[in-house]
Amino acid sequence: MNIIGSFQPIKKLPMYFFILFLLSSSVNALTESEFVELLLDNAFFEKEQINLAIKQIEMQGDRDNYGNWEFEIGGEIGRINKSKNKFDYTSSTDYAKSTNQNVRKISTDLTKKFFSNGSELNISYDKSLPVKNEEMHDKNGYQLDKDTTEYLDDIEVSWTLPLLKNKNGVVDQKTYDLAVLDYKDEKLLLAEVKEDFIEDKLMIFLDWVGYKEQIRIVKNRLNVSKDILFKIKQADVNKGSILAMKRSIDKSTRIILKLESKLKAEQKSLSILLKSIDINKNPLVVNWDMKPNLINDLNAYCQTNVRDIQRIEIEKIQNNRYIKTYDNSQLPDLDFTITASKDDNKGNYSTYSKSSETEYEAKIEFSYPLTGDISNEVYLSKYRLKSRQLELKYQDKFDDVLSAAKKLNTEIKQGIKRLELYKSQINSIDVQSAELKEFLSGNGNIHFVIGELNDNQDLSIEYVIAAIDFHKSRVKYDSLLDRLFVSN
Repeated sequence: MNIIGSFQPIKKLPMYFFILFLLSSSVNALTESEFVELLLDNAFFEKEQINLAIKQIEMQGDRDNYGNWEFEIGGEIGRINKSKNKFDYTSSTDYAKSTNQNVRKISTDLTKKFFSNGSELNISYDKSLPVKNEEMHDKNGYQLDKDTTEYLDDIEVSWTLPLLKNKNGVVDQKTYDLAVLDYKDEKLLLAEVKEDFIEDKLMIFLDWVGYKEQIRIVKNRLNVSKDILFKIKQADVNKGSILAMKRSIDKSTRIILKLESKLKAEQKSLSILLKSIDINKNPLVVNWDMKPNLINDLNAYCQTNVRDIQRIEIEKIQNNRYIKTYDNSQLPDLDFTITASKDDNKGNYSTYSKSSETEYEAKIEFSYPLTGDISNEVYLSKYRLKSRQLELKYQDKFDDVLSAAKKLNTEIKQGIKRLELYKSQINSIDVQSAELKEFLSGNGNIHFVIGELNDNQDLSIEYVIAAIDFHKSRVKYDSLLDRLFVSN
């Protein structure tokens, strides 16, 4: 049976449903990098951003608490009544004195600690305005003084430098130093949260593209099958061939429905992420030729660029800071202090007496508890032991990252070879379909035509799946090495 006369040549069949997915594009298409930018612009990380802001406030607060000027002011108003009797060795009264005094006093204190060496500067000023009435009776008679003291001014400036314990502020500055490390860790954690989020959403991105391309391939296959069915209905062929082609069309329809169901599920997830973007008008696209930059020296790269490893390094630094503090706390107090003070005193109205005294002092003070500090020793032992624990934690994480990176490295290299093999197989396909030619000439069987269409469709779909798997491995590789999101 020859039906060539009534059968118009069918357009390039099997190759079409493969090459369309490679050449498909849109002027409004949303690329992978644009997709990532949209994710980062949305408020998905507000909770983590707040945590970082809190850490920054705590860090700044600890610094201000340590290094800022502290100013205190106080006052006193009071009255003093005092009586005194003095007796000599014969038990006779030597004299008796009665004193009434109104006291008005103001005091100020200004203190600052210095980060550079842990020293402390203190400036204090006191001013008193007492009014004293004094009556005194003695063997020689009676005397009365009023306003014995009119005012008293005291000013003192001192500077203390720790030489052993708390040298360079190692004890007092611990809280601030740890807060700085906590802030650095929180920045890395925020970046890691963003990286993991982007990786997870890119998987949805790639699945959507994969399902979309598979649907396009099967739809093209479906159109080809319908075209063949239409032609063979016009020709004098047996009903078995028509039924076989209808069953093939039904199968393609079921495959499309299944893929469209998966596509809709992914599209719902994407619509939540991209509220302002209509994916139907701005379809997602992948640069199929994109390949990751594989790292040659993974050991060196992981040490300096992988955040999980950097965070353990911060833990180690924090632990060492505790050790340094408790180790230093075991030392004796040895402080060098310089002090300068001046006292001015204005006396009573009757004599107008006045005194002024200036004093300078330089001293070294030493103290050490002979019983030691048991609590300090316990914490020192604890953090020294934790050092080993963190070394093991670091090595385990480093080995895990290195192993995963090498595995993905191998998968990517194998994926490239696999895709090249698929391309070679697809390029070898006979565009005009040998089985279809045989069928149209009357020497073939429709089942062979359907089988050839199935084989070519499966090969095209397998290529799409392999390409998506390859790009997922690329994304995982970049995510593992913290290259999807570059933090500031």
